[in-house]
Amino acid sequence: MKKYSLSKRQSTIKKTALIFALLASSTGLLTPAASAQELTSGHNKQVRWQPDSAWKTEGNILDMVHTLDGKNIFFLTQDSKVKVYTTSGELLGSIPVPVETTHIDISPIGDKLYLFNRSKKEFNTISLTFQHSVDTTGAPAKGAVDAPISIVVFTDFQCPYCKKLPPVLEEIEKNNPGKVRIFFKNMPLISIHRMAEGAARAAIAAQNQGKFWPYHDKLFKAEQLSTEKFYEFAQELGLDLDQLETDMQSAETTKKLQKDMYDAQKAGVEGTPTIFINGWTLGDRSVKGFQRMIDTLSAEKK
Repeated sequence: MKKYSLSKRQSTIKKTALIFALLASSTGLLTPAASAQELTSGHNKQVRWQPDSAWKTEGNILDMVHTLDGKNIFFLTQDSKVKVYTTSGELLGSIPVPVETTHIDISPIGDKLYLFNRSKKEFNTISLTFQHSVDTTGAPAKGAVDAPISIVVFTDFQCPYCKKLPPVLEEIEKNNPGKVRIFFKNMPLISIHRMAEGAARAAIAAQNQGKFWPYHDKLFKAEQLSTEKFYEFAQELGLDLDQLETDMQSAETTKKLQKDMYDAQKAGVEGTPTIFINGWTLGDRSVKGFQRMIDTLSAEKK
């Protein structure tokens, strides 16, 4: 069962590519690296081509699919594994699957893996999550510097769901002394939250004066956000208002905000709040959900 349909021509191309891969891996006469050396750019009638990349796979390949965004490729191998690669050839991991699985497919974004055994007429679905590496250089942080658990939060100061998160994080930090370090990353949803970008800029400006976290708390506790509130909060915390105004509009602040948003896009963040614990996306944002994942990851480290 396919989540999206292939035209007859696309299906033929897929089968041809698979046959070629099978020949290459089984005979040893052709490998992706060898074939890449033979490929050259060119054109024929209304088709023009240019070789992009080539890399070696592992094992005898039975089937292959890729995500619609072209980021990951999945290979079903004869030893009953699905090996996940990036399009640059980096092996992300190997997933054991039932013996005699004959075909695989995936959801468009690659968060579901579909397995089919033709002889037994068995169909299985596997949910997938991927670990992300998020750059936290320069990000506001609290908790033990050498903590084994890293919590990265992408958030929006005007998001109603984000407002519920600070008390949860406080509870988690209290329940795991010396064990967690929390990093803050901006992800203002500018198209729907009018004051979100201004709040993010004000928070960065407050960070420059060493008062990010208390300023962060005031922004999230406010019923309404406005430019006047940004200065009011700064005054309550004893910040230099002229410096705050300058920093809010500075190119350096713009650069920091853009970096956070780039990091969010790179990690596949689509909404707020999005939380990564040691690079793994957290689904359940309750205290129990946080603790469950922290305990799981801590046990895996041991």
